[in-house]
Amino acid sequence: MPTDTVRYGMISTAKIGINAHIPAAVKSHNSEIVAICSRFDGPAKQAAEENGIGRWYGSYEELLADPDIDAVVNPLPNSMHHEWTIKAAEAGKHILCEKPIAVTMDEVREMTAAAEANGVLLVEAFTHRLNPHMRRARQLVGEGAVGDVRHFEAVLAFTSRDTSTDVRLKPELAGGGLWDAGCYSVSAARFILGGEPVRAAGFAADSGNYGVDTSFSGLLEFPGGAIAHMRSSVEQPGTNMGEVIGTKGKIRIPHLFEEDTPLVITNADGEERVETFAGEPRFVVQFNDFSECVLTGKAPEFPPEDGLANTAAVLALYASASSGQITAVERV
Repeated sequence: MPTDTVRYGMISTAKIGINAHIPAAVKSHNSEIVAICSRFDGPAKQAAEENGIGRWYGSYEELLADPDIDAVVNPLPNSMHHEWTIKAAEAGKHILCEKPIAVTMDEVREMTAAAEANGVLLVEAFTHRLNPHMRRARQLVGEGAVGDVRHFEAVLAFTSRDTSTDVRLKPELAGGGLWDAGCYSVSAARFILGGEPVRAAGFAADSGNYGVDTSFSGLLEFPGGAIAHMRSSVEQPGTNMGEVIGTKGKIRIPHLFEEDTPLVITNADGEERVETFAGEPRFVVQFNDFSECVLTGKAPEFPPEDGLANTAAVLALYASASSGQITAVERV
């Protein structure tokens, strides 16, 4: 492996890989996507040619067998993360796995064990927590700037453009609004509040009989009494925001994902101030950080155990929605 650059393979031609990961790798100072694959020759060849990638493969197995690939990005559908992350680990590749890391606790544990057994890194690709406004919000909450937190809200909603082909609407691929979008809200709550939820209450709707939730609302109770409200949807107008409310003030995050999003901070007297930020694109930061860990042996800020905790919270929300009962979040 080169001493200054991690060579990545992209497993599949998924849109987030093409639209987000590949452009970010070009801007990264220590990362390069050198190969891409698909289940068939045609899509892989086309994606490689259109994106200036030197090698392409008509199967996932061929890419994993390439000795000149150090790490992979796994943006496959949710149900496939487990299988191909383990196979990548067994091939000696570090893995940057798109969220959600997996869809059962056992899957996450098996993926973690495979990474450890083969001496490779595994990180769940939540990019929003790398943004400067998210990190500042966490700092302010930790410093007591809003007093005791009583409420947190995070919303991520959008409208699926093609319901006939959208993998988010396919139960066999572990689709669903909470798995796809709501997991970001759960991660944001855990990150900003700096703790793990203990109980969950969830409410799901399936508007098209798809077999998955098209809209989901959930509550997570944190130690100390803070309640986080999660809302996700693949059938609602685009909404993306977060807010922390405490006994001495509140912090509003107008957009969880944009790097230059400000924080609107209001004190108990209603006085408002705004903090502004400028940062590198979050996918670039993700590549820089992950590749630094690969190259230097530095421990990732977010190990797979963090993904296990996020999965536990999401599963508790789904269990509550199914049972109609408040559900304990599994401790990890």
